[in-house]
Amino acid sequence: MDKETTTAPQPAAEQKKPAPTVTAAAKSTAKESVYDAAYLAKNHKALGASYAIVAASLRLAGKDKATLAEAKKIVTAFKTKEVK
Repeated sequence: MDKETTTAPQPAAEQKKPAPTVTAAAKSTAKESVYDAAYLAKNHKALGASYAIVAASLRLAGKDKATLAEAKKIVTAFKTKEVK
């Protein structure tokens, strides 16, 4: 006695669809929050620097507002800048 196992096709509503993938382009188009320089300086710990360093680096970069990623980049560049 051989048993045959057959599976009935699933209705369209029950079929699993692959999860949508998020591409790099879609991630970059996501809107980031923009913060004032004063707010970023007050929250200097998020940038890993002191209040004075954050304030000075944003002022020298000419930025009144920036995203957190931009601010981190500016502060890191300022901190690693060679002093002559």
